[in-house]
Amino acid sequence: MICDSCKNQEAQYHSIKIINGVKSERHLCGKCQTEASYRASSVKGLSELFSGFTAIGADSIVPKIKKEVKVCASCGTTSKQIISNAVLGCAACYSTFSQILLPMIAKVQNGTHHTGKVPSGSHYSKPSKEVEIERLKQEIAMAAKEERYDDAAALQAKIRAMLHEGGNN
Repeated sequence: MICDSCKNQEAQYHSIKIINGVKSERHLCGKCQTEASYRASSVKGLSELFSGFTAIGADSIVPKIKKEVKVCASCGTTSKQIISNAVLGCAACYSTFSQILLPMIAKVQNGTHHTGKVPSGSHYSKPSKEVEIERLKQEIAMAAKEERYDDAAALQAKIRAMLHEGGNN
């Protein structure tokens, strides 16, 4: 497939976006992908990145930074740099700044657990009971943290029902 941008090179990168139910595909060569990535990295900060969320309370997406500044031991990136630039310095930043990143990811992506896609008919199409129970426990913790106690109780009842089903088999 040919690059959608330069129309000269073979496309190496393929992306699919679905926005408001409209699917768009993009196929880029390495050079055009690098240029597109550079343009995307010029975002001034998380407030600009999340500017489309102002109607739903963007201020609640970006957590308030405490007076202390965390520093990644691996690359030296600080928590202030993460929030102002919206760019992580290295893979270790994910664990170093998890307290900052996880609430933002959870709000923007509706959770922090990636479920991915599974081919239909695959033996992986249904999560194992243990995996499903673990996922539900994480949802309970999030619901309790957000003070959604009715949701947490309903999820706990669902776990009990799943455990009860397992005892009868």
